[in-house]
Amino acid sequence: MKLFRSYLQFVKPYRWLVAFTLIIGIMKFAIPLTMPLFIKYVVDEILTATLPASEKLDKLARVIGLAFVLFVIVRYPIEYFRQYFAQFTTSRVLFDLRNKLYSHLQLLSIRFYQNRKSGEIISRVMNDAEQTKSLVETGLMNIWLDMFTLVIAVVIMFNMNVPLTFVAIAILPLYAYAVKKLYKRLQAYSRSRSQSLAEMQGYLNEHVNGIPVVKSFTLEAHEQEQFQVRNRSFLERAFALTRWNALTQSIT
Repeated sequence: MKLFRSYLQFVKPYRWLVAFTLIIGIMKFAIPLTMPLFIKYVVDEILTATLPASEKLDKLARVIGLAFVLFVIVRYPIEYFRQYFAQFTTSRVLFDLRNKLYSHLQLLSIRFYQNRKSGEIISRVMNDAEQTKSLVETGLMNIWLDMFTLVIAVVIMFNMNVPLTFVAIAILPLYAYAVKKLYKRLQAYSRSRSQSLAEMQGYLNEHVNGIPVVKSFTLEAHEQEQFQVRNRSFLERAFALTRWNALTQSIT
């Protein structure tokens, strides 16, 4: 939680942009929720109603026109701006984060650089920082959007059929428990993969710079074997993350 609060200081300057993106996202996710209402109106008020055929066709045409405007003309610009502002916000946060990291690197001691490979440090600044995008997109945006969508959907469902709604949401506690347990393990696999990637990039950075020495002593085959060991370690951790991610997705 402390690390999350530290990260929020980079998001705070863009809080109004995040709020604006959330409002657009709410509009985007609210539009599909109207589909059951359209269907309900068509079935109850038009198809099964005792009305003249001409009046039914007139009502149906108005419903189709409204649905066309909502799902085609309104929805796609909203989807565009939602994606644009979400990516814009995360890119600005990453820009500030990398600047802060590089400034911090200037303050570290020489011993720090002696004990760590330069490629590993570069990986932390570039790859690990890139992975924090999910904190903004998922943690700060999608969770609130999902909660809003769920609340609206439940309200609509209760208005349509109360007993059936209780049946439909009965699985939610199991879903919450599964997410809590599975994603904790997924986080560990993701951290392990990032560590392996940093180690491999550190190895690459040092040994690519030392290619003239390798060629002078004809150590190409030895270097290939050493790199293959690190590459296979990264592959195994990546596969472990992929398997657990697939299991998590299938269960949830």
